[in-house]
Amino acid sequence: MATLTLPYYNPGRRSLTYSLVLLLALTLLVLTGLGVFRLYFGFEWTAGSNDSGQLFTLSVRGGRSFNLFEADSFGRTFWSSLLILLLLCLLMPLFRLAGAAIIALLSAAALVYCHLQLAAESSYMPMEFELLIVLILFVTYVLLGYIGEVRDRKRVQRLLSQYVPVELAREYQRDPQSVGRPGVQREISVLFCDVVGFTAKSEQLTPSQLAEWLNMYFSYVSRIVVRYRGSIDKYMGDSVMAVWGAPSSSRTHAHDALCAGMDIQAEVNTLNERYRAKGLPEVVMGIGISTGTAMVGPLGSEYRVDYTVVGDSVNVAQRLEAQTRKYRVPIIVGDKTAAQLPGMVFRELDTVTVTGRSQPVTMYEPLGARETLGEQVMQRVGMHDQAMAASRAGDWDTAIELFSRLREEWGPISMYDLYLRGIEQARNI
Repeated sequence: MATLTLPYYNPGRRSLTYSLVLLLALTLLVLTGLGVFRLYFGFEWTAGSNDSGQLFTLSVRGGRSFNLFEADSFGRTFWSSLLILLLLCLLMPLFRLAGAAIIALLSAAALVYCHLQLAAESSYMPMEFELLIVLILFVTYVLLGYIGEVRDRKRVQRLLSQYVPVELAREYQRDPQSVGRPGVQREISVLFCDVVGFTAKSEQLTPSQLAEWLNMYFSYVSRIVVRYRGSIDKYMGDSVMAVWGAPSSSRTHAHDALCAGMDIQAEVNTLNERYRAKGLPEVVMGIGISTGTAMVGPLGSEYRVDYTVVGDSVNVAQRLEAQTRKYRVPIIVGDKTAAQLPGMVFRELDTVTVTGRSQPVTMYEPLGARETLGEQVMQRVGMHDQAMAASRAGDWDTAIELFSRLREEWGPISMYDLYLRGIEQARNI
């Protein structure tokens, strides 16, 4: 698998920017060394010398000791040194830190050789100051490289976090070799969110409108998923797959996934208000949540690698989401998810066999935290449980009576009609 490398420096436009900054610094340093402009600092300790109570005086004066336009010939030593410093400014940005350090050392050696070889000629700048210029230019380059590297890392992390979870992007930044590590087995919770009637809605929109509509929908769902510390695994057409418990393990993955799903449904009016303001069709979503063991890690080939989760729980969550249309409920969770949330109240929907899975799955509709539900809702949940138990036991009369009452008093009507039709079919067999 390919690994991610973050270079210390990326040649190109930045090399030109670095060279310009170094040339500007060189110009200021040379003018300072020549004395074209200088700052003079004066300090005098005055405590006790008068009655003013002043402890000291600090003065800063500007001036110059060299007239650039009236100076005599600068001589070969100065021009040779200046050429060496100019080459240093142009060559350092083309190399990484080690190469730049070698170039700086060679430049310092060349300056020393130049002064020693042309010792008979006077120079307007002493050799020591020119060596100081080399040091200052090298330090400036190191600081520019560090700032550029930090900026690059943040930009890469922002870009990488759009394709993999934020925690994983940070790990890849710290240790690029971890990109190729194999997956691990972990208990997770998976949420599938899908648009009901997407095909009909998409036919009403132009391609640009459809893109805008989907982007608003994806942003809305993703924001709530991240709010509950989930990770967006992928977008598939109009579906969103989110994961809790990966890449960072979590003890509350089932609770967080359910809270995210319930908030997505509870706040959907906010999204629909934005759609109405833009003249776009409103959205109705179905959500399926499943909990179980899955393989978590990179999956793919040498040409493309995707960080994802693979396992039975992923397939179950997708099938549960599809069942929301049949039972006319916004969210369906699997039995393993419900078992981890004793503080939540669920309405049992049915037990189904998922394609490709030998064990059946009992489906539940989450109603909310037990302490937030009224007595009437709890009585209806108890009545619903009695009706389901009577139906399983073959007590058709009791089941019909209870389902009929729930149909009129609670609903959804279509779901209880489904139960009543199923009983009639069972009776006729």
